[in-house]
Amino acid sequence: MTERDTTAGSLAGVVMGKQAGAALADPSTADAMIDGGEIVGRVLQAAGVKYLFAVNGGHTWPILATLCAHDIKLVHMRHEQSCAYAADAWARTTGTPGVCSVTAGCGLTNAVTGLCTAALSNSAVVCIAGQHPTTEDGLGSFQEAYGSEMCRSFAKFTKRVLDWSTIETDLRQAFREATGAPQGVSLVEIPTNILYQRADRATQRRGARIYGADELRSAADSHAVERAVELLHGSQRPMIAAGDGVFWSGAAAELRAFAEFTSIPVYARRAGQGALPEDHPLAVRGPWKKPFSGRADAVLALGFRFWSGERFGEAPTWSADARYIQADATPNRIGLHVPAEIALVGDPKLVLRQLHDAAQLRDWGRLRGGGWLDELAQVRERFERMIDERERVNHDGVPVHPDRLARELCEMMDRDATIIIDSFTLSGWVSHWFKARFPGQVLDAGPLAPVGHGIGMAIGAQLARPGKQVVVVLGDGGLGIGGFDLETARRYGLPFVVVLWNNSSWGPAFDEMPALKGRTDPFDMLPDLRYERMAELMDCHGEIVSRPDQLRSALERAFGSGKTALVNVIGDRQIGHPSLGGNLLGSTRM
Repeated sequence: MTERDTTAGSLAGVVMGKQAGAALADPSTADAMIDGGEIVGRVLQAAGVKYLFAVNGGHTWPILATLCAHDIKLVHMRHEQSCAYAADAWARTTGTPGVCSVTAGCGLTNAVTGLCTAALSNSAVVCIAGQHPTTEDGLGSFQEAYGSEMCRSFAKFTKRVLDWSTIETDLRQAFREATGAPQGVSLVEIPTNILYQRADRATQRRGARIYGADELRSAADSHAVERAVELLHGSQRPMIAAGDGVFWSGAAAELRAFAEFTSIPVYARRAGQGALPEDHPLAVRGPWKKPFSGRADAVLALGFRFWSGERFGEAPTWSADARYIQADATPNRIGLHVPAEIALVGDPKLVLRQLHDAAQLRDWGRLRGGGWLDELAQVRERFERMIDERERVNHDGVPVHPDRLARELCEMMDRDATIIIDSFTLSGWVSHWFKARFPGQVLDAGPLAPVGHGIGMAIGAQLARPGKQVVVVLGDGGLGIGGFDLETARRYGLPFVVVLWNNSSWGPAFDEMPALKGRTDPFDMLPDLRYERMAELMDCHGEIVSRPDQLRSALERAFGSGKTALVNVIGDRQIGHPSLGGNLLGSTRM
């Protein structure tokens, strides 16, 4: 049998064979003959990358071997899906690209769900994947797969590097595409015969310079800005809808200044949630937005996408009679869902400054003393009174009711904590209680809506915000998918608290799914599993809560442990997401 017939041969004769280590570039000759891994390291360092989330694989050894020399920390995960989730969380908390690297074939396919989650959430993630050698296409090469083809349906940029001379420019272009509006996912896959090749760096092709965000901002047309301010000033029920674009442009301060000067209420979602703190008198919160979004007569949408979660901008969720103004750095997003009559093509930060300057010439006192703001205060008060009464009714219920858990948790969290939502059932209850105070504070699964992302995201978030509280609201279904990266977090000394809603089921009770009741087997798991013991075996802090009076002390110990912690809450399995119906003030079914 020849070397080409072996596994080592299927990796271009270098990756899995005895000479694999010798095939890697010698840092002492970095300015002479270098391999593709050294080129990747230099580009990552120049782009300001601090962490690379990865799982070891021979197809990417030259990349892993260059990290220390370029001041990049390897965060070695347990699953490639979590690599993508951690990179996504880094991006959505820092506003800078998150970077992951996965090996060929199964490494890339394992990461696809995480990459798709980031893509549909408009999160700036760059994935560098290994690949079989180009000389073995279609021959049944070891771990043969074609990531560019798999990811093209959701990724903003995909590139299979086919020549050593383009590694640098291809990777730089990946960063440009990921960070440019609208932000998204870039995938670069480098076959082993190209990545392991050594040559003179001078032969690398020029081009694809990476610019900082401030270098590429543009403002909107001044005449369109004047028209927008005139429209808002003449309306009776104006509203601002702020989305991802506000986060990525760093426009929270400008949004608050404009809203406070004009007294226009603000509804903010996705990464923009919290751009105007949700405890601000002008903030419209998601659980009770419809009286405002559905009746507004003028809507200024800033970097806001009317995706399916917003019912595509259609009535009754959004007003059919409103006059729409859309401001976005991406022209083809304007007018896509709603008939925007004024288009403001520009970066939200600069557009808001323009709007604020133009607003100075008008008197906004009519809005400050109007019934629109009075109604806002009344709806907020009614909602908070309703959930307070609902929690009071269920306060001592056994098993634990999600309202009791959500309230206790939100009262204990610091104002600058990051919260990650990875539970369908708890997502609705927590959203009723939690008020975001800054953009990027709430991380979720976005439009793809998978589960199992929470722990991977917590790793990225804690690295992005060291010393700040990070909380994962997790279901037992999600724990089964991403739970073993608790070990990763403990290995790197990353303290965060996982609050596990353990209802021993993949989904709500069949009473809340009558179409399935009696027609299929239940989606149950073994009841009341002691998941905190699994966490303790990984040297994490573990707590079990089976009664509501145990909640606060268990959470206090978890937050105070200084370790990765899991609080296993045995929840009421008869209760599903609050949107599933029932009397919201009932004692058990909400």
